[in-house]
Amino acid sequence: MLDERDLALRQLAPACSGSSPAPATPTPGTRVLVIDDNEKIHLVLRALLRAGGRGRPAERGVCERELFGSSAGEAFVVDGARCGEDGLKKVCGAMSDGRRFAIAFIDLCMPGWDGVETTERVWEVDPDLQVVLVTGSADVPWAEIRRRVGFRDNFLVLKKPFEPVEVRQIVQALARKWELNSAVAERINQLEDRLLARNVELELLAERLQREAAERARMEVELQVSHKLEAVGQLASGIAHEINTPIQYVSDSLHFLQSASRDMRALIEAYRAERAVIEAAPAGAEALARLSEAEDAADLEYVDEALPKAMQRVFGGLETVATLVRSMNEFAHPGQRELAPADLRRGIENTVTVARNAYKYVADVVLELEEIPLVTSNPGELNQVFLNLIVNAAHAIADRGDPELRGTITLRTASDGDSVVISISDTGCGIPQAVRDRIFEPFFTTKEVGRGTGQGLVIARSIVQQHGGSLSFETECGKGTTFFIRLPVGGPESP
Repeated sequence: MLDERDLALRQLAPACSGSSPAPATPTPGTRVLVIDDNEKIHLVLRALLRAGGRGRPAERGVCERELFGSSAGEAFVVDGARCGEDGLKKVCGAMSDGRRFAIAFIDLCMPGWDGVETTERVWEVDPDLQVVLVTGSADVPWAEIRRRVGFRDNFLVLKKPFEPVEVRQIVQALARKWELNSAVAERINQLEDRLLARNVELELLAERLQREAAERARMEVELQVSHKLEAVGQLASGIAHEINTPIQYVSDSLHFLQSASRDMRALIEAYRAERAVIEAAPAGAEALARLSEAEDAADLEYVDEALPKAMQRVFGGLETVATLVRSMNEFAHPGQRELAPADLRRGIENTVTVARNAYKYVADVVLELEEIPLVTSNPGELNQVFLNLIVNAAHAIADRGDPELRGTITLRTASDGDSVVISISDTGCGIPQAVRDRIFEPFFTTKEVGRGTGQGLVIARSIVQQHGGSLSFETECGKGTTFFIRLPVGGPESP
């Protein structure tokens, strides 16, 4: 006597005759989920999806071998649920433990969620699940089903009663498709991982290239600084030499004229003392009249008063020129590249003298130079920093647009532990917020053509950093800017 399971199998799988090629066996352990409120459907599908027939009635075993081949063991692991809610729980659990279902047979008409709603919900959890919607209705609502599930390549509709070979072929095809899709997805994930790793490598390479480019730019700036300072030094040295020679000529001549002036003054005084003697002599009155006329023509009294003052002014001018020449010579330090203890206050004073032409029409300079220790440095290079900042301060004051209002440039020195701080402040227009992060970029400038190259602050910061220090600033639009140079007293640390 046949049991209920055998009867159901006979109803849905009529007797098979003849032979058919055995389909390829799916990977053992492929999981299939049956969601149906009909227990018979569960029994039938479990029977159909077994790959062997040992231990079964002979009649059924022959049929199954004809349909599915004689592979040992189970190709599919079948699980079941009686409603859509339970089916969703099964799918969620399979996703959580890493044992996903490949295929789901879902009955169209069930209590609670119907087959379409169940399909929609399980796809929210596992969109790759292959779904076979099973229905016994002759009038399938295709338009409604299509509207709800759309066009998917993992969705089929199977009508009852179905042939066992049909079911087996569908399952094998869907299982193979699911396996291929999974393999493709895995391959894609591997490729994405490789791509990600490659992107990381490229990012690291880009960062290295950026660092190398920055280092190259820094070295180029340093080279520019070196060449510029060398050129300035040679120029200043040549100018100082060329100016010193005529200054010496002028100075010697002035000393001669000063001595002659004193002699002439003594002669005039002697003449005035002897006027009475001359007047008493024969024809003295006539001679005295001629001398008085000549004295009036020469304005001797004015010359006697103004000549000493004029000589003093000339000597003062010569001293100013000599001071400028000395300042230029000390400012440049031609040929000096070694670091040595230096008096930075002296360098600041010299630089202020050299830069006077840049600020004399727009600003007054205030020096508040506190006593600071000697700093191990290259004073010629630091003088270049001071000069750039003083000239920038003068330009900032001029850019306020009020030529009648003079500004102030204040230079201060102070000690701070093992460092010294030099600050250069101006009462100019300040630095706009939009460009504050860019002022140390090479070739960036807000000045009109001919007033700036965008290299001054870059060079200044490079020099300060080479000395182991830092260059920073504080600014306020409409009120001015202060640059701070911080330098270690002992010079830069050895690399």
